[in-house]
Order: sequence, then C-alpha cells, then structure tokens
Amino acid sequence: MLVCGPVRTWLGSSVWTVPMRNRVKTDLHMAGSKLGWHAFRPLGELATVKGDFYALGHIPNVIGAIDGTHVALVPPRDREQVYRNRKNYHSMNIQVVCLADQYISHVNAKFPGSVHDAYILRNSSIPYVMEQLQRHRVWLVGDSGYPNLSWLLTPVRNPRTRAEERYNEAHGRTRRVIERTFGLLKARFRCLHMTGGSLMYSPKKVCHIIVACCMLHNLSLRRLVPFLQEDGPDGGVVAAVEPAESEEEEDEEDDTDNRDTVIQQYFQ
Repeated sequence: MLVCGPVRTWLGSSVWTVPMRNRVKTDLHMAGSKLGWHAFRPLGELATVKGDFYALGHIPNVIGAIDGTHVALVPPRDREQVYRNRKNYHSMNIQVVCLADQYISHVNAKFPGSVHDAYILRNSSIPYVMEQLQRHRVWLVGDSGYPNLSWLLTPVRNPRTRAEERYNEAHGRTRRVIERTFGLLKARFRCLHMTGGSLMYSPKKVCHIIVACCMLHNLSLRRLVPFLQEDGPDGGVVAAVEPAESEEEEDEEDDTDNRDTVIQQYFQ
C-alpha cells in the first residue's frame, strides 16, 4: 500500500519500537485492500463507552459520535464534478464514528465529495451494526445533516421549549468530540488537512491513505504518543477543533419518536 510522507515520518519516529513498527506495517498492508472498517467496542465495554459519553453532555446510552469530513484531492479528469463538494473544491467525503476519547471506531473513505453525509450513512455498515445493538438501547449522535433514527439522535432544528433547548445544548457538548477528533487527526497527519494541499494520487490510493492515518491515530492514542503541535504555513497552528460542516437536508426517513422520548425523560 502507498503511504504518504507524513505517515512515513510517523513510522520512522523513535516512539515506535522495531516490533511495534513491524506490526503497524503489517496492519497497514492489510488496510491496503480496504476503503473503510469498523472496530466497535465489545459488548462488555459498552457500559464504559456510555459512561464516557455521558460525562460529556449527560445524554445516556451514547456509544459514538458520527460526522463526515472532507479530504482534498486532485480529481480524475473524466469525473471531476463527482468530486466537487459544496464548498467548491475536490475531495473525498469521509464518514467517521468516534468514541469520547477520540478513538475512531468506524471509517468509510470510499465516497467522493459531492455525496451527502446521509447517503453515505445509508450505504455503510453502520445501520446494520446499530440495528444489531438495539436490544441494548444505544445510539449515536450526529448533526442535522442526518435523519433522526431509532439509533441516531440529531438536534431539534427549531426548538420551541426549554426542554428542547436543554437537549440541544447537551447534544452539542456530546457531539463536539467528533470535531475535536477530526482536528487532531488532521493536525497529526497534515496530508489530510487543507494546509497540506490536495493529495495527488488516485481516489483509491487517497482512500487507503485516509484509512492508514485513522489506524495510526488510534495506535497513537493507545500508546499515549504525545502530539507535537507544529506551526501552520501562516505561522499559526492547525485548529484543534474542526469547524462543523452540517449539511442540512430533509429526509423522508426522519423519525423523531425516539428523540422525543429522550427529551421527555431526561430534559423536562
């Protein structure tokens, strides 16, 4: 698998022992055949995951925050418009689910920038995984670009009561961990950040690079590798929190019953 410069530098760092470096290279080689993966926690760890999220915003039973982020690339000439996103640059739209400690539990890196977040969700493994977990009454939190589902909580778009406002405030505190995760990921691996320029590889290779960076991000968290923040090109630093990029869209699947129950039980 092709590995971009910042990842090569990461592998060569003194923080990795030789056995560790060999293991990482093996994992990256295996990831070379994938455009995404998920690594949700075992059922025995759900209580810990829910507790960590509850500490963020006091919404119970949350096991992940979901969102999309864009990674710029030079598009194929024959499909340029497919990769042009709503901000008018070419990219891949990457779906990520993270935990409260910024560990990435799911990444889907195969869709071009013009594709909406809700479409990527419907065509990923997440609906199947979450449906299997419904007997545990757990859910993800996402922004208003996603439909409200039995396992996905989104904000109330036009809150009319104080309870709905309290819910939105709690939802925002809980969901912001995904923005911090994107910020840290792109700061560690500058090739994923706009300041690093557009990746000049085929879309498939760009997907492999993204998956590799997500895997190394997780390894760095588990190994407590310090993040050495570097100056950006303008003398500043890459933002630790990536600005939210909500893509609001009415969805015929939208079902607010579950969200209404949460608001009534916990925010009245």
